[in-house]
Amino acid sequence: MLETFFDRHPGWITVGGPDHLVYATLLVLVATGLVAGRRWVRAHEPGVRRVLVGVVVLQQLTLYGFYATAGWDWGESLPLHLSRISALLGLVWLLTRERRVMDVLFFFGLYAWGSFSYPMLIQPVTNVLGWSFWVNHTVTLLLPAYAWITTGWRPTAGALWRAFGWFLVYLSLALAVNRLTGGNYFYLRDRPFFGDLPLALYLPVAVAATLALFWLGYAVARLVGERTGTWRAGAVA
Repeated sequence: MLETFFDRHPGWITVGGPDHLVYATLLVLVATGLVAGRRWVRAHEPGVRRVLVGVVVLQQLTLYGFYATAGWDWGESLPLHLSRISALLGLVWLLTRERRVMDVLFFFGLYAWGSFSYPMLIQPVTNVLGWSFWVNHTVTLLLPAYAWITTGWRPTAGALWRAFGWFLVYLSLALAVNRLTGGNYFYLRDRPFFGDLPLALYLPVAVAATLALFWLGYAVARLVGERTGTWRAGAVA
C-alpha cells in the first residue's frame, strides 16, 4: 500500500470517475462547512488561520519533498503551475493579510474550478500527489471565500486588470521555462483543449479565454454579493 501511495506514476483519474467524485464531494463538504459555520470561523479567525497556514505548509513540504526524493524533474517539479503559484499566494496572504495578494489569488484561482471540473493528469486518492492536488486546489478555491467572510475583502475591476497583467508575466515565464526544460507548465504542451492548434495561435486564444474567465468570476462574485447583501466591502457575510 505504501508503494502505491508514494508511486510517482500511479496513473491518472478519469473525469466523473470514483476518484474525481471523492475530490469533488470533499470540496463541497468543506465549502458547506465554511459557509454554514462562518460566524464560528469569524469568532475563531486567528486560530483558524494558524491551522490553515499549517495545512498549506505541510502540503508544500509534502509536494516538493516528494519530488526531491523521487527524482527532481525541472520540467515538472518547479512551482510554476498556476495552481502551485496560487497556493503560495494563499500562504503569503494568510501570513500578511495583504489585500493585493488576495486580489491576484482570487483571479488566478478561478482556473482551479476547471481543474476540479475537468481533472487532467491528476493522481488518484490512493496516492500522495492526489491528496496534494486536493489540498492545494481546495485552499486556492476557498481562501477568497474565507477572506470575504473574515476581512470584508471583495474583488474589484481594478484588481482584475492587475491580476491579468500578472497573468501575462506568468505566461511569459511559463513559455521560457518550458522551452528550457521541455516542461508542461500552464499545460502549454499537453493541453486539455485545442491540442492540435499551433502554439502561436493557441496563445492568443488562451489569453482571451483567461480575460473572459476573470470577468466571469468577477461577475459571479458580484452577483452573489448583491443577492446576499454582502457586496459592499466590509459588509458582514
